[in-house]
Order: sequence, then structure tokens, then C-alpha cells
Amino acid sequence: MGRYVIAVGGTGSKVMEAIVYAACADVFSTPGEGPLPALDLLSVDVDASCGNTTRVKRAAEAYEEARAALAASPYSHACFHTRLSISRWSMNLSRRAASVSQMARHHALDGLLARTLFTRAEADLEYSEGFRGHPDLGVLFFADLLGTLEDMRAQGQPDELNAMVDRMRADLDRGETVQVLLTGSIFGGTGASGIPAVSKYLRRRFAGDTDRFVMGAVLMLPYYRVPPAGVDTQREIAVSSDEFLDKARTALQYYGMEGMVRNGAEDASGIFDAAYLLGLPPEHFVSARLYSTGSQSQENDAHMLEWLAARCAARFFAAGFRGDQAHNMDCYYYQWHTPHFCWDSFDTDAALYRARYGALMKAAAVYVTECYPALRAFLCDGRRSLGRVGYLAAFFRRSYPASARARLGVRLDGVYRFFAFYINWMHQVLHTLPPAFRPSGEGDGNGLMDAATLDALHTALLSLGSGAPDDAACRQVQRGLERLVSSPVPDRRDMARVVSALGGGTRAGGPDEALAAFLDTLLAAVMEDL
Repeated sequence: MGRYVIAVGGTGSKVMEAIVYAACADVFSTPGEGPLPALDLLSVDVDASCGNTTRVKRAAEAYEEARAALAASPYSHACFHTRLSISRWSMNLSRRAASVSQMARHHALDGLLARTLFTRAEADLEYSEGFRGHPDLGVLFFADLLGTLEDMRAQGQPDELNAMVDRMRADLDRGETVQVLLTGSIFGGTGASGIPAVSKYLRRRFAGDTDRFVMGAVLMLPYYRVPPAGVDTQREIAVSSDEFLDKARTALQYYGMEGMVRNGAEDASGIFDAAYLLGLPPEHFVSARLYSTGSQSQENDAHMLEWLAARCAARFFAAGFRGDQAHNMDCYYYQWHTPHFCWDSFDTDAALYRARYGALMKAAAVYVTECYPALRAFLCDGRRSLGRVGYLAAFFRRSYPASARARLGVRLDGVYRFFAFYINWMHQVLHTLPPAFRPSGEGDGNGLMDAATLDALHTALLSLGSGAPDDAACRQVQRGLERLVSSPVPDRRDMARVVSALGGGTRAGGPDEALAAFLDTLLAAVMEDL
């Protein structure tokens, strides 16, 4: 079965980053089959340098580096099973008109229409800067772009969406079912215009395969506010939080609530087999700490709703929508059953999420504050005296050829990069919680991680990145490891027990196998039983 995710716009990229960590935690699975073997990801954003888009690509690549480091393990292990391939739709922007004004330049009637529909600032806005919350610009752009895909195919021009469509076609030709999930916001510019355009294109493209072509969407309604724009809005396009709700309402009207979700297998007019709507009331919006209308500075903090969106994605891929499961075709919203955000907010998946996401955070804490510096010094920098350290002696020889040391260094760095992305992401999620979703009377606390220990881990990570390790922060993390993940029962997996478990490992083959066995043992040492 082919499974695909198309993330549209900056918010779509933020949801896709949450999907990366969900894949790592093995929460994408099907009943009786275990973790999904692979997900094919495509990022759609005209703003090629958008910080959100580049961050998720780097996170997915770091995840694959960490997965590769575990691949040689002779043991079974939890997490890191779903292979991710990620690409960005380039859209051949260099060969297209750069703005509405350029598109209409050589056609008098088009120019008159453009001047009627758009302000001068809107018409002159270059597509490469994004649509800045103006979906009307995006509708025109995507209509032109999608209308030329077949010509590009006929001319042999490379295109990432065409390549993904070809992979879907190949899956269907093999008799497999194809599941496609689109995600993004419907209160901005790129997502609100791109999701309807791309989804309708795909539905038409595979109109003859409705029995095995399944398409869903996670649509993000407004859930944050942005700082007031410090620009002259008469001359420059700006994003305003005051317009978010109206834009979301307009987008839903554009879909047509009745036509958005298919009524059954024979419904040829509906778009999605399942739609998941997530948002917050305005009183629970939090102001974005870092917000930009586009380009590299648009790298916004992660938010809990993106985590919940990843869970919706997991539900979509686990469900069936044909035959006796056709009743699953519906429009869904997230039902909240807890007074604040905690592991129980994931209701039936609470134990799984605490075990998997919690273990990943503990493994990250041990690796960043203890193992990575020691492994790097011993295996790559030649500090042989560290060979007396129990967990190093248990898995590794005192020396390896230069080529093996270099390869180990690359893999150690890859695991570190992935854990760094994960720590930063979780730290942002818990620090952007709306006040109403925090436990009462606990200040900046939360119901998932110990705030003080997580802050210390974040500090330790930043200090390692700067080249001046904060030993005090590392010690605080190690002393509080058993408290790092909130749990209804005391966690006995403290730092001493984890290091002791590592020290009980055994050597397994060459250097690649040794590192894989070490990482596998680390995951097992911090994993909570289900």
C-alpha cells in the first residue's frame, strides 16, 4: 500500500514535522501489521526558503540518518521503523511569471481584470515570497500551475508532484490501495488556496480508481495570533490575526461542507474520504513568539495542535474507507476529554504515546548529556583512556581504521542532530501551551514532561551546540531523568539504571553493528512497558 503526505504552506510544514516524530515513535501503524514501513512526503510552498519548510526537511533527513545508524542492529527495537522520503515541489518557479502583474502583462483584458481584483501591492507581490495570507493570489497561481503539469510531463520536464503522481499510479497498477493525506491551514494563503486546488486535481486525476484511491485532509483552523504588522499596510501586504476566522469561514464555504467529504463509495462529487478539523477558540490563541510572513525568518514555534494533527494522520492511515469500513467516511473534529494537556489527552493512545514519545525524550537526554560526547571522543578523537568506561568497553573496540572512525562520526552526528530537533520541538510545544491547557496552580508546568528538567536539557543542548558544554545543566538532567516524563507511577529508570543497562551490552560484529547495538540497547533501557 502506498501512503503519501502532502503538506501545503508553512503550517502544513509544521504538521509534517510533527509527523516525522510520530513516525519515529512508531505511532503510525495498522492493526495486526505493526508500524508502517514507509511514508512518502511532499512539501508544497512557493516560498522556497520558508524556515518551516527547510526545518522539516532537515528534521526528516536527520531522522533517516538516525534510522540508518540503527539499521545494522542484530536485535529488534522499538521506534525508528517507518522510512521517510521527503521532497519539495519546486514548481519550476524560475520559468513562470513571478507575480500577478507579470502574468497579465501581455494581455490587456487580463491586466484590466488583475487591476480590478487586486491592489497594486497584491498584484506586484512575487510568488517566491509566499502569498502572505492572501489565498486569492494562490488560487490564480495554483490554477495556472496545475494546468501545465501534463505539458511538462509531455516535454520531459522534471516535476516533483508529477513524480509523486507516477508513484501513486504505479501502486494502483500493482493492485495496491493508495492513501493520500493533505494538510495545512485554511486561514492563511498557501494552504487555503493550495489544498483545494491540489486535492481536486488528484481526485480528477484518479477518478477511475476511486475503489482504491483514498484521500483525506487535516485542515488547521485558526489556533494562534501574530504580532501586529509594523509596516504600512497601504503599500505592503501584511498578515493580521483579526482576519483568520473570516478566512477560515470563507475557505470552508469554498469547499462546501456538504461536498467536502464523500457520502459513499459511489459519490463522485465529494473530495475527501475523511477530513479532520483542528482549531482553538480565539480566547485560547497564543501569540507567536517568532513570526514572519515568509522567507527564512518564517520558522515558527511548534504547537500542541500540530501534535494532535499528527495523531489525526495516524488515525487516517490506520482506518479503512471502503467496503464494510465505508462508514469511516466523515468529517472529524478532535474531542477533548481532559482538563489540561497531558498524556491522557491522547485517550485510547495515552499509554502508547507516553511510552514511545517519553522513551525518545529519555534516550535523547542520555545521549546528549552523556553518551554523545564520550562516543565522539573515544571513537573519533582517539581518546583511548575512555575505553575503561563501562558502556564503551561493552560495545566497542579501542581502535578502528580511519575510514570506520569517519563513518561512525557521521552516524553519531546524525543521531545527535535528530535528537536535537526532537528536543527543540517538544520544548516549543510545551512552552507554547495556552494557559487554559496547563495544570492549574503549577505555573509553567505541563502534564507531559517535567518543565525544569526539560528546560535544563534544552540548555544543555544549546551549550553543546555553542561548543561550551554546560556541565551543571547536564548534571541536572541526569539527576532528574526518572522525573523527565510525567507518569502515574514512579519511574525507576533513573540515570544509574540506564547506564548500567548500557554497560551490560555485548559487542556485535563490526563498528556499524556495534553502534546499532548500542543505540538499540539505549532505547530498550529507557522504554516503558506497554
